[in-house]
Amino acid sequence: MDKKYFFFDIDGTLTDIQTGIPVPSALETIKKLQDKGHFVAIATGRAYYKTKDTAKMLGIHNLVSNGGAALIYNDELVTNSPLDREKALALIHEADEKGFGIFKMDPVKRTR
Repeated sequence: MDKKYFFFDIDGTLTDIQTGIPVPSALETIKKLQDKGHFVAIATGRAYYKTKDTAKMLGIHNLVSNGGAALIYNDELVTNSPLDREKALALIHEADEKGFGIFKMDPVKRTR
């Protein structure tokens, strides 16, 4: 048997888009693929911290998340790199100069 590699998105593919609950047929398919020795992973633009619990519910141990900046292999976080701050700021300034809309979140200071 040739090992195959399967990458799935989350919303509307593995989970119900409204509830976030795993779809029973997805759970069955994931188990069958893994039992046959295939590589199964989630590929998503979501941040790692927003993805890891869903992966656990689904029994998936490999993730590409955060738009490709985070890699989890066999439940171990390999890398989770944030955006390059200087490049992100340059992009924001360029978009602002050209009149494009910008949506960004500034860090919030946490107090206890």
